[in-house]
Amino acid sequence: MPGRQNDQRENFLKAQSLGANRPDYVYLSGEVGVQSRFALPFAEQAVLADALFEGGGIAPGTGDVSQIYVLRGPTKTQEFRGVTAWHLNALNAVNFVVAAEFQLRPKDIIFVAEQPITRWDRAVSQAIPNFYGATSTVGN
Repeated sequence: MPGRQNDQRENFLKAQSLGANRPDYVYLSGEVGVQSRFALPFAEQAVLADALFEGGGIAPGTGDVSQIYVLRGPTKTQEFRGVTAWHLNALNAVNFVVAAEFQLRPKDIIFVAEQPITRWDRAVSQAIPNFYGATSTVGN
């Protein structure tokens, strides 16, 4: 048996070095440290906390810890019947226990919403340059 396991390990490593063993991914979006994809490990389960903290965590100052979502589509794309969404309100830090237990599946999307003040600030910063540009052309 040990010889067979070594052969399997060597075959796996060769295939991996050639790009044949592609990992499944989970995607991080919204107000996270880095919008990216998180490779799910081959031999073990990954949980929400793994992906969040590996991806830089929740963006400080802009991310709303009360608005963390995991979005999951159907397992078969031919039978698309909607998306399942789980909501985690981590405003109370105790709720992060759920993040340490919630198992991820391939193609899950983790989305962290922006804080309401961040949304307002972005809207104002986009409107003000347009406002000043509009008033300066009117005066000329």
